[in-house]
Amino acid sequence: MSVTFPWKRPSIVGLSALALVGAGTSAFAQTAAPAPAADTDAGPPKNLSVGSEGLFQPGLLMQTWLLVDHVGRSADPTQSTFRLRRAEVHVKGDILPHQVKYEVMFDVAKVLEFQNATLTDSNGDTITVQQPASSISVLQDFSITYSSQYADVTAGQFKIPVSWEGYNSSSKLLFNERAVVSHTFGDKRDIGVKVTKKFPTWSYYAGVFNGAGLNHRDNNDGKDLAVRLEVYPVPGLTIAGVTYDQIGDRDLAGTKDRWEGDVRYESGPLLLQSEFIRGRDGQGGGMSVNSQGFYVAGGFKLPMATGELQPALRVGYFDPNADGDAPASKDEVLEIGAAANYYLEGREARMSFSYTRFQYDQADPVDEVILGAQVAY
Repeated sequence: MSVTFPWKRPSIVGLSALALVGAGTSAFAQTAAPAPAADTDAGPPKNLSVGSEGLFQPGLLMQTWLLVDHVGRSADPTQSTFRLRRAEVHVKGDILPHQVKYEVMFDVAKVLEFQNATLTDSNGDTITVQQPASSISVLQDFSITYSSQYADVTAGQFKIPVSWEGYNSSSKLLFNERAVVSHTFGDKRDIGVKVTKKFPTWSYYAGVFNGAGLNHRDNNDGKDLAVRLEVYPVPGLTIAGVTYDQIGDRDLAGTKDRWEGDVRYESGPLLLQSEFIRGRDGQGGGMSVNSQGFYVAGGFKLPMATGELQPALRVGYFDPNADGDAPASKDEVLEIGAAANYYLEGREARMSFSYTRFQYDQADPVDEVILGAQVAY
């Protein structure tokens, strides 16, 4: 099966006009100089005017997968499915240029059809009901920002700053899916307020969140505090540290603390990145479970005739029961993977392949293959 992607837009052709100029009673005409041709690479404008002085910029991220999982020694070891991984519709812009900004993003692929689920009541009787297979909220990001020279203050719903892979855009992932530790602790959204600013050699992020998760109001007095600091000692190098902790009502189940260090180096075709995250999750009554993990990944871009090919490797580890206090069913996992990304137009068009083996301490290993296609702007 072949698929043709119309990546290039038709060029814009500029037309020159001929002008006839009369001089007094002279019976002659001369041709005016041709007007400069339009920029054939300019394309349509990326920003539209809205309101009195505002700008509107649309965006889109679409990812689709063919996912194949093989579970060793199971009754049905190999399963495969096509999946709509992301369909993010994104708009942002300025209401007052360089002062008041807005942003909103929906992921309409989040909501799946309802599925049958079997529930058991207090008498031991079972009943089959229809339940959602995933979160039923498509609203992902919602923010209103006031910008100043040293601080940008944002209110709304957005990602917490835990995990470089989790905090940054899904279109920038080296593999089709995040590492286990990044998926576990990062890529989480919450409602709150944050203050951020990026300078040439460093940046900061400080936030206060409900701690209740995506599109949920808080139901207690506790709040989550987050601080992320990044430094850029040399071009291409990012070194960051994160602390994310709950204050107030810390004896309740569901309290959480996260501590992270990550480093990333990107220069020319070379990319190297690594994260280590340790977490504490409260179980109520002063009890808690500690977990931790890391990954190391790297890739290198090779020029091709019509794009760039980026081979990549990743090794990671996650222990959900670092201190032996969790139920025995929580199993540590070692992940080893290889990937290849083919970029047709930067990150705007990408075809990708990734293979990961998840080696569990107690459960059967899982081999996962993902073939992905992405368009983004």
